Amino acid sequence: MIRKKTLLIISSILTLGIVIFLDISDRGLFYSEYIPVEELSKFYLHENNKNIQQSFKNNFRNPKYQFPRSDIKKIKVFQNILLISRLTSHTIIEKSKLEFILELFNNPDNFDWGETTWSIRESDYIFRFYNDSDEEVGIVWLCLEGCGMTKSKPFCPNMKFGGLSNIGKVRITKLLNRTINR
Repeated sequence: MIRKKTLLIISSILTLGIVIFLDISDRGLFYSEYIPVEELSKFYLHENNKNIQQSFKNNFRNPKYQFPRSDIKKIKVFQNILLISRLTSHTIIEKSKLEFILELFNNPDNFDWGETTWSIRESDYIFRFYNDSDEEVGIVWLCLEGCGMTKSKPFCPNMKFGGLSNIGKVRITKLLNRTINR
């Protein structure tokens, strides 16, 4: 009898641990940025910050680096909450909203050259971008409260170093109020 209870408790703990691990992994919180050599040398390997910023500016609106580099058919917006995010996610399929979101993330006016020392674990929202084959082709982690930072995969120079400008914070807040916080 005690063995059965012990096995039940251990299997329950293991199952919960696996579910938590899979949830954290699914939200991309184990993501480690890999920057391809071409992008690394083109954007980051310069002698000073001014030259790095100039390399980003030279590629603003460059179609090669537009986010997410694929046609989008839907976007899922998740709040970054353990085990609950999938249950409270919002799917956006309206063409006008998709275009608004893509414009928002591809407009350098929405971003500043702010510091980048934050972890995607601190993100409040996760935007996942899907193509017509339902494949994830892009992801943006957004830390809005007290942070104002983003991280994208794939990399996009339009987002500068990821810091939102005052204009960008207002636009993101409007977007979230329209789609999530109704």
